Parts: sequence; C-alpha cells; structure tokens
Amino acid sequence: MRRIVSVLAAMLLAVGWLVAFPTVSRAEGDDWAIRNYQVVASADAQGTTSVQVTIDFDFGTEAGHGPYLVFPLRQAIEGDDDHWRMYDYTVGEVSSPSGANAEVLAEENSETLTIRVGNENRTYTGVQTYQINYTVRGLIAPNQQISGLDEFNWDVVGTGWEVPIDKVSVQYSGPGAITKAACFFWGNEVCQASVDGAKATFTATDVGNGRNVQVVAGYPVGTFVGAEPRYTKRLTVQNMFPVNAFTGGLTAVLAGAGLFVLIRRTRRSARDLVYLGLTPGIAPAPGQEAAVGFDNANAPVAVAFSPPRGARPGEIGTLMDATADDRDITATLVDLAVRNHLTIAQTGKKDFTFTLKQGTDELAAYETRLISNLFSGGGEVTTDELRDSSYASLLTDARSDLYTRVTKELGWYQANPALARGLAIGGGVLLIGAGGGVGFLLGLVGWGLVGLAPILVGIAVLILNNKFGRRTADGSAMLAQAKGFELYLTTAEAEQIKFEEGIDVFSRYLPYAMVFGVAERWTKVFQQLAAQGRYDFNPYWYYGYGWGTGFGLNDLSSSLNSLSSSMASSLQAATAATSGGSGFSGGGGFGGGGGGGW
Repeated sequence: MRRIVSVLAAMLLAVGWLVAFPTVSRAEGDDWAIRNYQVVASADAQGTTSVQVTIDFDFGTEAGHGPYLVFPLRQAIEGDDDHWRMYDYTVGEVSSPSGANAEVLAEENSETLTIRVGNENRTYTGVQTYQINYTVRGLIAPNQQISGLDEFNWDVVGTGWEVPIDKVSVQYSGPGAITKAACFFWGNEVCQASVDGAKATFTATDVGNGRNVQVVAGYPVGTFVGAEPRYTKRLTVQNMFPVNAFTGGLTAVLAGAGLFVLIRRTRRSARDLVYLGLTPGIAPAPGQEAAVGFDNANAPVAVAFSPPRGARPGEIGTLMDATADDRDITATLVDLAVRNHLTIAQTGKKDFTFTLKQGTDELAAYETRLISNLFSGGGEVTTDELRDSSYASLLTDARSDLYTRVTKELGWYQANPALARGLAIGGGVLLIGAGGGVGFLLGLVGWGLVGLAPILVGIAVLILNNKFGRRTADGSAMLAQAKGFELYLTTAEAEQIKFEEGIDVFSRYLPYAMVFGVAERWTKVFQQLAAQGRYDFNPYWYYGYGWGTGFGLNDLSSSLNSLSSSMASSLQAATAATSGGSGFSGGGGFGGGGGGGW
C-alpha cells in the first residue's frame, strides 16, 4: 500500500503544476518549441547548486510573451510517507541576449515556485533567447547505500514541460573529482554522459512534453559536508490517524462513554410521562389528583371506535411522531373541507382548486391562520397559484402553528418537539465538526484517531434526533387514545363499521386515516360497503376529476395521493421562488517540475 501511495504522489507531483499555475497557457502556441536548453550548473561542498539556464525559445509565427518555469518546493519520498524532501530556490538575474522583454514574476506557494519571464503587453515571434540564473539546495543525496557514493541527482528537465525541447545540454562541476556519471531521459532511457575530473557533460535530444532528463554525478563519501537534504513533516492519513493500542483504546473508551451518556439521555427523554394507576388513555377528572411517572412502552391500548374527543387530524399526526409534516397539513385541509370550511375540486390529474366556504364549527387558531393564508388572494385558489412566492410562508407557518398547538395550547409536549430536534441536530453537527478539528490537531502529533470519538457520538445524535422530546402525561393519554383509534382504522372490516346517524363516517374519519397512513385501506372498506348497497358515496366537500363519468371511491384514493404531492410541490416551489443566488468555487493541486510559454 505504501508503495502505491508513493507512486500516486509522484504522479501528482509530475502533473499537478498544471493546476497550480492556471494563468499560463499555450493555447495560441501549438507549434512552439525550445531549440536549445543549455544548462551550466555548479555544486559546492555544502550542497548549494548555482544554475544558469539559457533557453532558445522558438515562438514560430504565433506570438508569445515569453517562457515560464515551474520548480517543486517539496517532493514525496519513495518508501517514506511521513516526510517531504524540501528544495530551497533563490532567483537571480534574468536577461534576454536577443533583446526580448525579460521582466520576471516569481510566484510561490507551499507546493511550487513559478518563474514567468516577459510582459503581458509585449509579444514576440521567431526564436528568442532567455538566460535565467538561480540557486537551489536539496539536490544532494549523501552516502547512498546502493552506490556507496555521495550523489548529485537532478531532474534538470522535469516531466511537466509543455513544449518539446530539441536538445538539452548540461555542463556540471562539483567540489571534487567525479567518480561516476549517468544521464537518463523518459524514465530509464540512457542519454550521453562524459566525465573530465570535476566536470561532467550531459546531452539529450527530443525531450520535453512530459519527457524528463535526469543527470547523476557520484563522489566519494564525505565530499559533501552539511549538504543533507532538508525534510519536513508530511501529514498523511497513516501518520495522522495511526491505529495502535493507545489511540485505538483511547478512542474506544471515549466513544463508548459518549454513546453511553447519549443512550442514557435519550432513553430518559424518550420515556413519556403518564398518569400512574390509570388505564392508558384515561386522564384524571378536573380537580382529581393523580401521580405522574414514566411510561411503559409495552403497555397495551384498547381499540377506540372514534377519534380522541376534540383532537384534530393534524394535531394527532404531530403527536404520533413529534413531526408536523406535509401529510399532517394535507389532512388538516381535508378535515376543514369535511367540516364545510372549504371545498376541494380536482380539475386535472395534478391540478386542484380550493374554494372558501363558511363553516359553522369553531376553528382553532392554527386552522384560522391556515385558511387565511390559503385564501389571502380571494375566495378561490389553485395549486398552480400556490406556486407564487406570496405563498412561501404557508407551509412553514402551518408547521410552526401545529407545534405551538400541541405544546403550548394543548400541553401534549413539555417543549416544542421541533426545537428539541433542531437543538439535537445542531449539537450533532457541532460534535462532528469538533471531532474533525480535534482529530486534525491531534493528528499533528499522531493521535488523530481520537477525534473519531466525538464524530461517532455526533452521528449517533443525528440518528437519534427525534428522541430528545418528551410527552406530558396529558399527551401520553391522548396518544393512547390515538393509537386505539389507529388500531380500529387499521383492522376494521366492512361489517364492523359503526355508523352514526347524520354523519358521513367515511369522510369524517378519512383525514385521520391519512395521518395514520391507512387512507387507501379505509377507502377499500367503504368500497365494499358501497358494493353491498350500505353506503352511498356522494361527498359534499370534494369534486373529483371526471365527476359524472364514473368517479368513485377507488378514484378518490389516488386523487388524495395526487393532492398531497401537488400541494407539497406547489408550496415548495413557492418557497424556492423567494431564494436565489449560486456560487462556484475551485481548488488547487500539487506542484511539479516543468514549464512552457505564455
């Protein structure tokens, strides 16, 4: 694995400079070439190499500003994932013997040094000569095990060059007699190398465009003194987050402790309060005292043949799962229609029209506000019109009002379940963020794995975000009644339906069936009753698509599903219409050696 990582890092260093310096381009110089790349280099005994590069850059007929060179400031080390090999450059005089503009812009980041020669207002054609002087430290590898020599080892032309180079010639001298010299290009192809005492000459042709040139000169061990390369800490997953007995054990202990506290906390919070000594679903009479304690999750509930007295469908839906969702709001609209406060007409497969009516029963505050918001533009509104930004707050207001209703007005929850859930989600996100930050900081000393503990606890908090609310004793009593009625709607067969005189039982209970998720089953039961002649389907509150052409209970079931999705789609579109803007961001890359023209 370490070998693979090292190879990938080397590849990134070889090509990443293209991203590191995005302002240069050869889009207008596809026929550009370097006719001669001549290098004179001299290394001293302390490991500093002075370099003079003379470039004959041929712009042909496509004008260019000048050349640029990119040098790596650090490099991955094969077999060592914990350190970078560092290079120190100093840019000296830059000139143009041919008279071209030789202004220099040197740009440096943590990865690369880029030297750009020329002026953006000056361009040239044909061959122009540039001379660049600089020093570099970090090319010496003392006392190499395989060769038994001190080595000067340099990629004089890196793999990142964008233009072809006809000829490369290197005249190199060092602090003593050279024992051995070699020249390679394009990986392992051999190029010309000759030695004359303390001097060596290297020559290669047809390189550039990704083909590198490497020159090596060997000296007796001890030739270079104090020329050891400079290394810095390289942060990797392996050394920042090592798994060992210490980090693994500490992470397990901290994560286990955090999860224990979390589970204990949520189990306590999730245990609702109940009236002790009373049958589930029964609340004490006014003035009657009753002890309050924690519930028994396995306590059975009795079947209820009618919904809890005074509890509306949306309220029951919010009580059941501590969430006021789209289904609860749609069920509230259907309930308002059943109670003669509005009518619903399906005018197309996904199109609905709501018409305001004057019902006679008393409305709760949230119901009044919902009707007011729905018909803010007049006595009739369509789902297409609901997509307008003026209805952006309808959905959020309805949810907020339902939470207020079940918490402050009805007293079914100790605290707003949406707020409790939001605080839990926020806490989970903070734990994950803190874990990431702690992991990074501890990773600098090799303990990064410890940061995983708060991340795991944060993820668990997000998963259990719905376990931080608690129902009151009144809420638990109402929940037991609601579950009993849910049991009836879920299991009742056609022959078990209890009719009430003057009441359309199907329509009255349908909104509750919607919040329980059994509307389709409830509809099928009444289809059987209609087929037996025991029920006449003639809804006064709903006008189906294709009414008068055989529209029946089976059609109503699919229509209600369409109503819910259309309402959600329209109101979400209205919310989206009030927001805008977008952003784009980019990133950087790894450095490498190369150059080209601009």
